[in-house]
Amino acid sequence: MFLRRFILFFLLAFPLGLGAQQLSPMAKVSLITVGTGDEIYTFFGHTAIWIYDPGLGIDKVYNYGTFDFRASGFYWNFLRGNLPYQLSTSPLDYPDPQYSLLEYWKSENRSVIEQVLNFTPQQKQRLFELMEMNARPENKTYQYRPYYDNCSTRPRDKVFEAAGDSIRLDERDTFLIGKSYRDWMNDYLHQSYWSRLGLNLALGYPIDRITTPNQSAYIPNNLLRMLDRARIIRLNGKSEKLVLQTNTLFEATPVETSFLWKSLFWIVMASPLIILMVRKNKIRPGGTFDRSLLFITGVFGVIHTLLWFGTNHGITEWNYSMFITSPFNVIAFVMLSRRPKWLMYYFIVAMVFVVAGTMLQFLFWKGLYGLLFLNITLFLRYRHLALYCKK
Repeated sequence: MFLRRFILFFLLAFPLGLGAQQLSPMAKVSLITVGTGDEIYTFFGHTAIWIYDPGLGIDKVYNYGTFDFRASGFYWNFLRGNLPYQLSTSPLDYPDPQYSLLEYWKSENRSVIEQVLNFTPQQKQRLFELMEMNARPENKTYQYRPYYDNCSTRPRDKVFEAAGDSIRLDERDTFLIGKSYRDWMNDYLHQSYWSRLGLNLALGYPIDRITTPNQSAYIPNNLLRMLDRARIIRLNGKSEKLVLQTNTLFEATPVETSFLWKSLFWIVMASPLIILMVRKNKIRPGGTFDRSLLFITGVFGVIHTLLWFGTNHGITEWNYSMFITSPFNVIAFVMLSRRPKWLMYYFIVAMVFVVAGTMLQFLFWKGLYGLLFLNITLFLRYRHLALYCKK
């Protein structure tokens, strides 16, 4: 009985130490922040934890941003918000570039910054054990949430957990105060016009909530700044900087979106209003132009409805963009040829919704990103359609 109790006590007292080596005095633990890339899943950057111990030959980058394109049902799971991500480990700078994360990020022209954490040997060991435990096959998979549980928030949480209750954030840093999840998102999409418009249309009110400095760390660069200004309290009460040293491992070359690509975006967005102005006297109410508007906005409305009720993202509910892209426009499209009397009232209400939707978009988006042309066109055509159905 005594032996069984001893073994049980040992397992409970040292659950994280099992299978983890004891780091040498030469070990360092760092936060790696990777800059933005060209693919949509790299637009906001990336964060990883690097543990390096030349005494033991340990060179491990713990990466929470791993997913498999080849997995069965990848795109379907991505759309539904059920895409599993994994914690993977690999060397930072391996002699063979094929296996080097640093060379991979360099090839994508993404900056790489290292923040060496001012941890005690005990805190380093604790972080190492936490990461090793999390990297086990039974623990490494997690349910990715873009704004709440991602490749930046997970390293943040592990760093805080390893440090115990000793980290103090800079509460006076106004840079990380007063912005919503959407505001931070749009800061990183100013060069990606189509992605910015598409994401704003698809995402609802949940991402309009103002973030705390800690919540803003879903953006890797915000986490970098937050830790750079943080302090760590020692057992004797002494306050020191959390980041011991910052090293730029690679600096990306800035790349601007081409003028041609920008121009194409604005031409496409303005085309409905341009067509309406140029062919004003030739566009008859209820014709091809009106039907196209109703069908396209209706289909987008159906998509937004499915995103709201058929996914687990937690960020697509209460989408006020549906005031513009109403799923009921599909019904209006089908019924337009019959011109029932109630359709007149529908278009009057739709005019009100367009105005309300435009105001909400401008309020929360801090801009309309080219959508104003469509909104004006819809308002004008709804007016004509209401008169058309009155006859």
